[in-house]
Amino acid sequence: MLRKPLHRTIAALAWPALLVPAAFGQAPAKKAAVARGAVATIESPSVIRAVRYDSDKRIDPFLNPLLLQKNANPDEEVDRGTAPPGIAGMYINQVDLVGVSAAPDGQTAVFRGTDKRVYFLHEGDRMFDGYIKVVALDAVRLIRETRLRSGKVLTQEVTKRLRTP
Repeated sequence: MLRKPLHRTIAALAWPALLVPAAFGQAPAKKAAVARGAVATIESPSVIRAVRYDSDKRIDPFLNPLLLQKNANPDEEVDRGTAPPGIAGMYINQVDLVGVSAAPDGQTAVFRGTDKRVYFLHEGDRMFDGYIKVVALDAVRLIRETRLRSGKVLTQEVTKRLRTP
């Protein structure tokens, strides 16, 4: 019963010692300095300067990649990557319809690509940004596909007609 925890005993003995310097030594010295007209010095807070992070082609550890994805425009077109060689790597707007060939098994569209070569395509054949939907005797209907960041695929129908004199 006589034992008290050690920290209670130390706290009971130490608290008057903490109050003594404040009550007797420091407060009157400040009042006397101000009464004599001395200028009180005020410490200015330390200035914190911004530090620019030099990533040196590394990922910035202080940026949240999930927030960066949310700030991206969801209606922006996704990059298609590198184009394969041949007609599969050409855009619909880059090729010209040269002619149409009719056969018993179906019709074939004749296109001239950007490489000045001629390609024979059927319904369903793909180009870099779309595919051939219908081949008629005087025109070809193509479907252009645009992939957005949000995951949507927008389709647009493009008709290429044969040039007639």
